[in-house]
Amino acid sequence: MKALVRSVNWLAAAVLVVAIGFAWLQPIRFFGNPDWASPIVQFAMVLGLLVIINVVWQWLCQLPDRQYRWLLISLVGLIIMIQGLIAINFVDVARADPFYVRQQALRLAQGSQHWQHYFMIYPNNVNFTLLEASLIKLLLRFTQIPWSILNVLRFIWIDTGLISGLYLLRRWHYWQPGAVALSLMWLVSVPVVAFGLFAYTDGLVLPLVLDSLALLTLGLRLTVWQRWSILISDGLLVALGVVMKTNLIILWVALGLIGLVLWWQHQFTGRQLCGWLISLVMTIGLIFSAMHAAQQQAGYTRQADAALPATSWIAMSLNPKGDGQYRHDDFERVNQAPTATAKQQQTQQMIQQRLHQMGVTGTLVHFLKKLRVFWATGDFDSFKLTTQWIQAPRWYLNHQRQLQFWLVLMTQTIYLTMLVQGVVALLKRCDWPVTLLALTILGLTAFHVVIWEVEGRYALPLLPGVMLLSILGGRELPTWHFSQPIRRQLTWLAVIMATVSVVSLWQTSQTTRVNDVVLGSQGNGTYVESMTQTLRPGHSVQMTLVTGGRNNVLQLKPIASRGVVTISLIKGERTVQRWRGPANKLATLNYPMTAAGRMRVVVRNTGKHSVTYGVMTANYSPVTGRVTAKQHDYLQYVVKRHTSKPQTLTTGTISLAVVLLMLVATSLALHRLRPATEA
Repeated sequence: MKALVRSVNWLAAAVLVVAIGFAWLQPIRFFGNPDWASPIVQFAMVLGLLVIINVVWQWLCQLPDRQYRWLLISLVGLIIMIQGLIAINFVDVARADPFYVRQQALRLAQGSQHWQHYFMIYPNNVNFTLLEASLIKLLLRFTQIPWSILNVLRFIWIDTGLISGLYLLRRWHYWQPGAVALSLMWLVSVPVVAFGLFAYTDGLVLPLVLDSLALLTLGLRLTVWQRWSILISDGLLVALGVVMKTNLIILWVALGLIGLVLWWQHQFTGRQLCGWLISLVMTIGLIFSAMHAAQQQAGYTRQADAALPATSWIAMSLNPKGDGQYRHDDFERVNQAPTATAKQQQTQQMIQQRLHQMGVTGTLVHFLKKLRVFWATGDFDSFKLTTQWIQAPRWYLNHQRQLQFWLVLMTQTIYLTMLVQGVVALLKRCDWPVTLLALTILGLTAFHVVIWEVEGRYALPLLPGVMLLSILGGRELPTWHFSQPIRRQLTWLAVIMATVSVVSLWQTSQTTRVNDVVLGSQGNGTYVESMTQTLRPGHSVQMTLVTGGRNNVLQLKPIASRGVVTISLIKGERTVQRWRGPANKLATLNYPMTAAGRMRVVVRNTGKHSVTYGVMTANYSPVTGRVTAKQHDYLQYVVKRHTSKPQTLTTGTISLAVVLLMLVATSLALHRLRPATEA
């Protein structure tokens, strides 16, 4: 059994080694992050961070208990304050799947039991919608704009992962410096912040691996009824995660397997092992039964002929034209089949054709592409998810791409460092908590790489575990001490790498020019089902837009409409510009540069034929976030600032400042890594 456990850990380490290669040399550009620093910059940053971490580790270990405690309290307080400010100042409109979840949850909270057709196609999102509806129903008693409060609640839930991690570090006798290290990683983690704002199942499952591990660790320390109450709670928690997000079945299976390891290590008796396995089966059955009853009570009835079969995700993941991600053309191909049997036959035919087309070698290469999508991005595709805002600071809206570039560089540097130290932990430790983390890494990777559709965010449940492995790996690394000649040589090496990094960042900035800055958008109504509004002759529609900066381009979405319209753009009492002509030719409207603020768009049908525009039909305003009793149509639009003189991605001054800061920190750290004889 010991050899088997070690093999599992080493196999997980091998997966992380491949992930390091992809994250360093081939990060994903076709999702939400188009701009990346060169691999040499990334390499220099990771080396510098590893040196700094080694010194900080030594300093934290030597810190008096009282000072260490106050440092930890300050970090936790900073986390709470920053998350609170972000939750209030960044409010997402919700797009694609989260939009349908939010809209249906609102209707349920308002007493309706009519379900959108989307949920007949995707029944997997019904359970989370019911949970969201119960929260919204409670909050609507106090406010008609509940989204900031939901952000706060999401952050509180995500932070249970931090609490669980701190508990585990205390139990493993690595409180100092582990607690501060984990809190610091949590503080600067872009995914923690981004998924705290993302109104979907990802935030719900983010902390579950550490929460489950903490409950199991606590349960093993207790006796009799206390032990089983905690262990059953663990089973219920993981079962809840499974009904909310199917891929969490991997964690459920991992808990069953780790029970065998605990039995082999004599922490479970044979009877306790059987009880543990039975409790896992019973709790997942109980949760599924409870959610089925809740669905019936809410008026939901599954339509087998409308639902996509599970094999549809397998089929689209094998499309050789992509890298295993969702493809709308595959969705349409399966969705158009009239019955459940026809859908099943269609997907099976697609799977067989694609496997035959790619062959064994091609399929293995395709799996590598999927592995790259799953592991290569340290922000877990955060920036793709929240692109439409009810509320966001103007400084962010005006500099999104520039800020994203630096945040991605920081995040990828931290991510690579975590992976490197995580590999060390998996290679050197064989205790059962590390094996549980290894099983989740292997299971979730295999699930999405070999079987299912893949996206960067599907690896999110592994992030807290990777953080913990990184801290354990840092503990296993030796304390570095260098003689004066070696420190001098390393310092000169750091200077050379810093110089190369500045040049590389300047080149990246100069080759990436930004002509358009999106300052406001509303794109819901195009995913799965098309939402439209038809204007008969003489009728009009108007909508208020809020822009976060100076703007001069407005894009609307007329749908195959040749009718004549008059479009007026009004700011305050002044008409900025008026256009008249065929609707199809007035999709992109240019006007004089206009200051940030509220504007009104009025579209009037002045022709003899009806015209149709793409809209979002919802019970809440994408501009104010206010919940409405009735559904309203809101035009699909994009507001931009287009400049003839494009901006660079960043400036030489900022690049120099960032690299200099890293160089100074690394040089000071190297100076501290001297042998005790030189002290």
